[in-house]
Amino acid sequence: MKKTKKTKEEANAATYWILREDQLECLTSTVRMDIVDHLVGNGPMSIKELAASLGRQPSSIYYHMDMLVNAELVVEAGTQLANRRTEAVYAAKAPRMRIQKALSNSQNNDVINRMAGVISRQAHRDFAQGLEHPARELDGPDRNLGFFRLINRPSPESLREINGYIERIAEILWEERDMSQPLIAFSWTLAPLDEKLASED
Repeated sequence: MKKTKKTKEEANAATYWILREDQLECLTSTVRMDIVDHLVGNGPMSIKELAASLGRQPSSIYYHMDMLVNAELVVEAGTQLANRRTEAVYAAKAPRMRIQKALSNSQNNDVINRMAGVISRQAHRDFAQGLEHPARELDGPDRNLGFFRLINRPSPESLREINGYIERIAEILWEERDMSQPLIAFSWTLAPLDEKLASED
């Protein structure tokens, strides 16, 4: 079955922009950010299913799930029957969750900076897990493990091209859900840098 690409309007309608201070603060936890990411990547899940996906005990999830539900980042999406017991199923607020617009408010700088630290620490954990994963691919078009850092001086035209590629990668990851494939994590940072004077070394 051929998948149709979403229009920009459809993509915007499926995107939830995280702007509220309480929501941003809620995501300064690696566990809560990981819960949201797994719900976006897997679709609706029960606490038990989510705990298995995260490699955690269910008892370690409830507190964080309550916080995410109270912050309206996660919603109860119904129930399911498991071993003759009814259990709640949870979903991310929307298929796409983004924080980019929150950067435009300088009052968010502190909490956004802490969120970036959380993402960076989680990216390190993701990479360490990927190094030992039996499905890792290191080369070729199916590569799913790697890292990269480069400092340069792109022109405005090149920077626009770079940002276009980043947006396209995000679109691909949001649109795809092949449950026969292993989960992958994709993280990136882009930042202007101050240059030290030679006398400061």
